[in-house]
Amino acid sequence: MAKKKKTSKASTGETSESASAAMSAASLKELYEGQSLKPSDDDELPLPPSMAAGSSSQTATTTTTADAIPELPKKKKKKKKPPKPSCCGDEDSDSDVPESQKRRATGGDSGGIKTAPLVLLVLLTGTAVLPALLWFGDYLGAAMSKNHIMGNIGFRLGLGPTPKKRVLSFYEKHDPDKFDDVPQILAKYYGSYPQLIKKLERKYQDYGYFIGWEADEAPSVLVKEGMTQVFKKVNKQWNLHAPQVLKTAARNMYYNFSALSRKGKKLWKKTIWPVLEPFFGVPEGSAAQKRKDARGAKKKKKRPNDFRDEDEF
Repeated sequence: MAKKKKTSKASTGETSESASAAMSAASLKELYEGQSLKPSDDDELPLPPSMAAGSSSQTATTTTTADAIPELPKKKKKKKKPPKPSCCGDEDSDSDVPESQKRRATGGDSGGIKTAPLVLLVLLTGTAVLPALLWFGDYLGAAMSKNHIMGNIGFRLGLGPTPKKRVLSFYEKHDPDKFDDVPQILAKYYGSYPQLIKKLERKYQDYGYFIGWEADEAPSVLVKEGMTQVFKKVNKQWNLHAPQVLKTAARNMYYNFSALSRKGKKLWKKTIWPVLEPFFGVPEGSAAQKRKDARGAKKKKKRPNDFRDEDEF
């Protein structure tokens, strides 16, 4: 009987201990949930073996779930730049200054240049600099006109017609020593070539030599001269390298086509145009102009028995 009493007492003691431990754990859990506090290592209480096994299994499951969830990349925090020290070393003095005064001192929120002080600065300095700029402009213009800088540029670039051919032939006739100075002379009188022509005619007493010099630089004349130069070069290479059979054939073709062109012009003028003239008509005064041109052509023709000045010398 005594043994049974002891075993019953022991079992009742164990059950009372387990009940008290469960009540303490439940009270701690309610306390944590109500105050939203996390348990620390100091708050943990020893649990009985049965509850300790259950808590260990729960912790194992939580650790496995925590390991299964991937960790998100952490954002790097920007390092704050330390404030620049002031010139006088009074860092606390800037903190006391209000933001409005700081903005006024730095020129506003944008930090741009204010226009009103800039305009005043330009007005103050412009009145002092303007006379110097005017003097420099006059000096530069006089130097450029004296050294014929603009004339040299225009002549070198070939802007506008120039009487270069007439001047070269004129100096070749009257003063060959100045033949090499023709580019400098033309650059000096660039834009005022009539003045140069008058001086040359008065100096050498040779009038009428430069009449119609503008036609020398006409586009049609320049194109014709370029074509003749190209034809001469091609003809020279043809005569050097082409076989004799081809040369003879080309010469015969040239003569035949030239003869046909002459006959065609004569046929048009003598036979075809007189028939078409009544239908198309001619401008008024054309007959008088034709007679005038014919008289002028007769006067220009020189006859062998005409008197010439060269016969006297």
